[in-house]
Amino acid sequence: MNMPQTALVTGAAGFIGAAVTRELLGVGARVIAVDDLSAGDLARLEGLPGDLLEVVQGDASDPALLSRLLSSGPDVVIHLAGRVGVRTVLSDPELCERENVQLGAAVAGAIAGHSYGGARPRVLAASTSEVYAESAAPLSEASSLRPRIASGRWRYAASKLACEEAFDEALGVDGPRPVHLRFFNVVGPGQDGSSGMVLPRFVEAARASAPLTIHGGGGSVRTFAHVEAVAHDIAALALPQLFGDGSRAACLADVEGPLNLGGMARATVLELAQEVALAASRRGLAPSPLEHVDPRVTISPRFDEVLHRVPDLTRLRGLGLGRDPWSLRDIVEDTFARHTAPGAVLAGEPLCVSPAS
Repeated sequence: MNMPQTALVTGAAGFIGAAVTRELLGVGARVIAVDDLSAGDLARLEGLPGDLLEVVQGDASDPALLSRLLSSGPDVVIHLAGRVGVRTVLSDPELCERENVQLGAAVAGAIAGHSYGGARPRVLAASTSEVYAESAAPLSEASSLRPRIASGRWRYAASKLACEEAFDEALGVDGPRPVHLRFFNVVGPGQDGSSGMVLPRFVEAARASAPLTIHGGGGSVRTFAHVEAVAHDIAALALPQLFGDGSRAACLADVEGPLNLGGMARATVLELAQEVALAASRRGLAPSPLEHVDPRVTISPRFDEVLHRVPDLTRLRGLGLGRDPWSLRDIVEDTFARHTAPGAVLAGEPLCVSPAS
């Protein structure tokens, strides 16, 4: 009897991690789901087939735990655990950077140092579109990057670049480089608004007929992707044999290095707020006023804004992926219909376990 292919997913009870887990189980893969539940919510994994899912509560930086889990022989490691969210980052940028770098280095080192009976597992690791320098043009994998030494909000981007380098140094010498998943504004039901994510924050406010608070004039451009479309692409990259014929699977299996992941629903933050307000009106809710605020007052004096974030998805689409069919209205409607705010947070600042930008 053939054993199912196995994926080890860190941050599996997080927003993206749970969607990836669900996608993998849907095609018959086995998933070892690791999360320390500092912000992950097991409710996200409820109802999934238990015969193929093993949930492990633990810290992904624990060498003993990683060694034990790697001994089970996963075919792929999908590393999604980490600190994210503007509010979370700005609460302590130095701690955010340190924890992300330490976590990435621990996972990379454990994979590199483990003795495998067969081939080393394929590795996909979360990064972020914030690693790219500000630009009004679509951002490709070859676009200019932010400095490795940064302050304030940009320490998050610096930490993800450091993680990319740690994975490459540990794993790229005697094998293929990991795939660095550079996310562009992944959104959808179940995302954590308390850490600063804009769509769940707007939807939760609109449901309560509270003001939709917009940072500044709201002219910053974003390109939104539905989490289920992104999860499909990650799963196809992770275990390509389950998602296509021999030639397509071989093409996906050869991918390494940075890869943009995102969608096509482009809007300013103000336009997003207006779309959420329209969705609320279609449901007969009392209107939510649009309230412009100064984020240097409401969030942190160190707040800095990304003004324009549009992905160039040429490489992703060349792989037959990135065919996200979700329009902005569809994304907002689906989030309105199915969103439930996560319940598990730390005392104090929340800790998100799956990055979304």
